[in-house]
Amino acid sequence: MRHKEVKIKLINRFSLRTIIVVPILLIILIGSFMTYLLVERFADRYSEKLISSSQVRIKNHIYDHLDDYFKIPELVNIYNANLALNNQLNLENVDILGKVLLNQVTSNDSIDYSYYANKYGGIVSSGLYQNTKRISYTDDLKLGDFKVYEVDKNGDYKNFVKSIRNFDPRDKSWYIEARENQGAYWTEVYTGAQEDVLGMSTSYPLISKNGEKIGVFGTDILLDQLSEFVKKINTTENGIICIVDSQGMVVASSTDENPFIEIDNSQYRLPAIKSENDVIRLGYTGIKGVYYKESDEVIKSKYSVDGRNYHCEFYNYSYDNKVNWNIMIAIPEQDIISDIEVLFYRFTVGFIIITLMVLFVYIIMSKWILKPIIKLNAKVNEMANENWGVQVHTDRNDELGQLTKSFNKMSVKLMDYLKELDNKQDELEKINSSLEDIVKERTKELELLSVTDSLTSIYNKRFLVESLNYNIELSKRYNEIFSVTILDIDHFKAVNDNFGHVEGDRVLMEISKFLSSKIRDVDVLGRYGGEEFMIIMANTSLDEAYIASERFRKELSEIEFGTNKIKITISGGVAQYMINETLIDIVNRADNNLYKAKNTGRNRIVK
Repeated sequence: MRHKEVKIKLINRFSLRTIIVVPILLIILIGSFMTYLLVERFADRYSEKLISSSQVRIKNHIYDHLDDYFKIPELVNIYNANLALNNQLNLENVDILGKVLLNQVTSNDSIDYSYYANKYGGIVSSGLYQNTKRISYTDDLKLGDFKVYEVDKNGDYKNFVKSIRNFDPRDKSWYIEARENQGAYWTEVYTGAQEDVLGMSTSYPLISKNGEKIGVFGTDILLDQLSEFVKKINTTENGIICIVDSQGMVVASSTDENPFIEIDNSQYRLPAIKSENDVIRLGYTGIKGVYYKESDEVIKSKYSVDGRNYHCEFYNYSYDNKVNWNIMIAIPEQDIISDIEVLFYRFTVGFIIITLMVLFVYIIMSKWILKPIIKLNAKVNEMANENWGVQVHTDRNDELGQLTKSFNKMSVKLMDYLKELDNKQDELEKINSSLEDIVKERTKELELLSVTDSLTSIYNKRFLVESLNYNIELSKRYNEIFSVTILDIDHFKAVNDNFGHVEGDRVLMEISKFLSSKIRDVDVLGRYGGEEFMIIMANTSLDEAYIASERFRKELSEIEFGTNKIKITISGGVAQYMINETLIDIVNRADNNLYKAKNTGRNRIVK
């Protein structure tokens, strides 16, 4: 207890401003130091995991792209073979076949040439050469000279280019392998007809329904699009991607290095182990023999180039066991660590800035709060002699402590007074609230009772008179028309005499409910007398009111009312308000028409 009292007294020596500011400064210093330690430990422990995760992501992206890249030309061949077998592709007309194949080339960015060769040594080939369209063929699709023509966008011949004598497609690997394997075949990567461009061919046999090998469909693709794709993959700043075929030759890479090497003024394909890029060359030199590896095992390597430690992973890509390539993904460790450090340093800077802003706000708030408290304390001391209320214990000597001591001097009497005042206020509010609710409820009930017929729950005669006066004033002021219908139940006395007054009342209620459901919202329905009803129809002419009343009469005459299923008819008189008429005038005219209806046989409406 002694030590606790010493600590409390020590704290009480500091001002409230100091108590607020010092912890904030300590939080900034400790937080910055802890962030620095986390950066160092995280960078060391997780850089390799992040690199590997990034490499797997890149690998999957390349795999998906290659699958699509190879699948399209292969499907084109299969599609052509199916068309031919179903007699939907003419294999005898060179011009038509050439245009169909050209359309396939121009419709697919990945295809450079599409062609068909038959068992007689004939061939038709369509494709692109240095941004020009070409169709080539042998006459009558038989072995002979291979003629090359430049064509327009529609496949119509423009210029003769050249002729290759005795070109026999049956000697080509794409033809031989496709016929022998009886399935899709892919060649190795080769140097294309267009200079400095790598290409590949895929072919598919055309076999008749009786098993005869008729010919082969083939497509050529250029790999320059693959190089562009690899260059656009989002790696790290200094990351390297390289694709190598099964012979160890570079197919595509993320560098600007040409996939060819010049020896004695001749162009040859570039082996990965002779690449000018140190990362590619050293990576493949360290794993000689991997190019032929057919396992899915990932080979990892770590080496240094120009002071950077590279984490390199090698993957074996296989497309349906027909294309087998290796993919190298090399990422420098410093790229990942730098990203981590930048992230944490930004976090640290943000943390410090936010904390300083909080500190600044604390300082401003302390000034803003303390000044009013000091002023309030001075005013409270002026009232201290009253010594009101319960005492609040405090050992604090700061501003809040002074405020608390001053408050203790006035709180007793103030709290007693406020408590008594609150109790009385609550009682008065409850009483006032109860009285207001009762008055409102009774007022609504009285208002409703004053204008409602107690039996039928429709408006009474008093409200009908008020409505008539209102419509008369409205007509005089704005020249608005309205009409009045008075309806009377025929032989209602017989209902009471034969079935009793209770049944008669039930009939009155049901008729009231029926009429209420038929009138418009702007109309007013009320009980005018014992078995008489009045309808005030706003903005309604005499003829319109007559038609509506006649409809009510007909519908009502078809209904059975009461528990005894009594058939009822009504008679009615209709009158339209005329200028300068009084309430008595229009009611008398409607009433006279009602008497006419009664005297002329009842169950009718008279206007």
